[in-house]
Amino acid sequence: MHRWFVRAGLVPLLTAGVASAPVMAATPIPTTATFAVNATVQSGCLVVGSPTQSSGVSFGMLDFGTQSAVAGTVSTASLSASGGSMALVQCTPGAAVSVTLDGGLNALGAQRRLRMGNNYLPYQLYLSAAMTTTYHPGVAVPIATGSAAMSLPVYGVATPPRSGLPAGQYSDTVQVVFSW
Repeated sequence: MHRWFVRAGLVPLLTAGVASAPVMAATPIPTTATFAVNATVQSGCLVVGSPTQSSGVSFGMLDFGTQSAVAGTVSTASLSASGGSMALVQCTPGAAVSVTLDGGLNALGAQRRLRMGNNYLPYQLYLSAAMTTTYHPGVAVPIATGSAAMSLPVYGVATPPRSGLPAGQYSDTVQVVFSW
């Protein structure tokens, strides 16, 4: 155990020793400097799939439903109304974005076609529900984007020939390319 004793005679001696030491500045000398901070935000888009996807991004399905083979009725469909989980597109505000849809796997020239075996059902794809702006195969179409995520605007019209088609499931696959 240590004991500290202060004797009256030693305190003045210790105090005298401290007083003879060099005096240090009590306040530091201020030093200032600056540094730059920068960030560059690039214009771009993010294509986000549903949480259940294990790979790739799927834009869902454009489903014309069940149609009579002999009625020759024009059928319309919307990509967002066809159910399933839609992929979303979100872009930086002001981004100039265009989308290109190819002709699909069964196209004949510029005509997209659904296929079952050797039978084909022609269809067209449009940018709006008014069916005024056509997605021509391989031609980029500008799309309006905002700061919120949106589903890809695709509307379709299928026109079966009046001669009738064999009953069955007709299908096609269209590739989507975004550019900005």
